[in-house]
Amino acid sequence: MKLPANFLGRSFAVVGVAVAMYAAAALGFGWAEFKTNLSSFPASILVAILGLSFINYGLRFWRWHRYLRLMDRPLSLKSSFALYFATYTMVITPGKVGEVFKAGVLKEKFHHPLSSGLAIVLTERVYDLLGVLILGACCLPAWNRDLPLWSILPLVAVVPAGLLVLRTPWVRRRLLNRMASSPLVGRGQEGWQEGFFALERLFAPVETLRSLALTVPAWACECLGLWLACRALGLQVSVLESGFIYTAATVVGSVSFLPGGLGGTEVTLIWLLGSLAIPEPAAIAIALVVRLATLWLAVLVGLIFFLIFRRLLLGSSPDQSSVRRS
Repeated sequence: MKLPANFLGRSFAVVGVAVAMYAAAALGFGWAEFKTNLSSFPASILVAILGLSFINYGLRFWRWHRYLRLMDRPLSLKSSFALYFATYTMVITPGKVGEVFKAGVLKEKFHHPLSSGLAIVLTERVYDLLGVLILGACCLPAWNRDLPLWSILPLVAVVPAGLLVLRTPWVRRRLLNRMASSPLVGRGQEGWQEGFFALERLFAPVETLRSLALTVPAWACECLGLWLACRALGLQVSVLESGFIYTAATVVGSVSFLPGGLGGTEVTLIWLLGSLAIPEPAAIAIALVVRLATLWLAVLVGLIFFLIFRRLLLGSSPDQSSVRRS
């Protein structure tokens, strides 16, 4: 399995843009105040925020591991762990399209059908969005500012709603018939059919409840991380206000399709924190700490796992021992 073309070059470019963006924001709104706020974060708070992020990663990993078992093609815990976290390096690709790499590795290394692998990746993104939307809706009543941003949340809900329609047998039959009418695509009809059946199982009502039972607490941890960051600077921001700010910023970053939501997420965090009368240097420091403990921590974890398990993931011969036929 090969990495996407120019992946390393594009990744370094994204990192460079991020550093320049953070530096420009700090310089533009007061470098001295920004440094003072940044140095005010107690080490215990930073450790707690990082711990919450790792809980988020752990819950979402378990969800991924369950999906593999649900498809009757489980991996060993080691292989599943390695593949899931190594692809965290792909979160800085536009729209996270690099995560499709995970489905490719499943196919080439572990003989997992590409269609069902893609179905799992798609399902992860849908449930993540649904989990964030649920949290945002729960926190919305605490947001009494007259801002139109909340209206984005129900609009984005159209995306998972449309994907859920794929569970309808009539829709699947129509799509399969259209693909079968094309000589080029029709030859892959069996594979696509398996993918649609995979979506049906992954979006079954009981499975939806189980997935959300993992997803909502996972993203709630990140909301708590923002709340702790605000409390570290002595700011009176409630848990629900922090939850709304984080979920709104996450949605904006997701719909922007920028690498890792870069720019859109940070600007939204700073803007909404500013609407609570928080000074810009403090808001920038909070946004930086939160993003370092979420986005950039994920990239670092992914890089470490990728370097450790590079042979397992990119080796030329399939690792048959890593696949459990149970």
